Amino acid sequence: MQLTVQDNAVYINAGGVPWQSEKPWLCLVHGAALDHSVWVLFTRYFARQGYNVIAPDLPGHGHSAGEVPSSIEGMAEWLLELLDVAIATVPESGNTEIRLAGHSMGSLVALQAAATRPASFSHLLMLGTSVPMPVGDALLNAAKDNHQAAVDMVSIYGHSYQSRLGGNPVAGINVLQTAMALLSSAPAGVMHLGLAACNNYKAGLDAAATVSAKTTLILGDEDMMTPPRGASQLQQLLGAEKILLPDCGHMMLAERPEETLQAMLRALAAQH
Repeated sequence: MQLTVQDNAVYINAGGVPWQSEKPWLCLVHGAALDHSVWVLFTRYFARQGYNVIAPDLPGHGHSAGEVPSSIEGMAEWLLELLDVAIATVPESGNTEIRLAGHSMGSLVALQAAATRPASFSHLLMLGTSVPMPVGDALLNAAKDNHQAAVDMVSIYGHSYQSRLGGNPVAGINVLQTAMALLSSAPAGVMHLGLAACNNYKAGLDAAATVSAKTTLILGDEDMMTPPRGASQLQQLLGAEKILLPDCGHMMLAERPEETLQAMLRALAAQH
């Protein structure tokens, strides 16, 4: 599916099910140098469980045109415009309540969007997150130079020990190699822009203070990119539930897909 936002084509995975007016909305936001495909299990599942699913490629990622916004605030502004456009395509939509989930960089975009427009979001799910989300100079410099080392670092440090050995519940799938292929497919400069936006985002804790959505943090216990301890203050400010996935790194959507799905279901069922 394609929509137009800020005069550019945006690709959206809706899970193969048309949007309907009576259903609530669920938006899934990917991380830096990734695309909608990281949510493939989740889009298909939730689209068949009563949600209008929106899993976009952010600008300059995947099949979406446009320049990559240089800040988390800019990405959040774009996301809010996208949601307005998407909901407007459903005639007489009687349900404009949105559940919002984001992974890694996408979690910061989701946080900022939920803080900018609190009344629009009932639930906020932040996966593989920390606030602040610092990025080391070695990774930033490698990404700026479009060096293979950047892909290697994100892939190696983004996966748990078991995942790096090749373990996966889906036969024939190597999550490490799959991640490397997806990261390598990003256009030059996209990874650096995303990582720099994460590193430069200083408003996260202030944003958390204005969020009214029921919030859940879903974290991997072996996450070396956004270690769980980095979300402690965020959890306190948001009054959020924390779900810690065992034997799981940063790339939880691929490493522990079933456990991540169950955590999301638990989060979405939670009441204020």
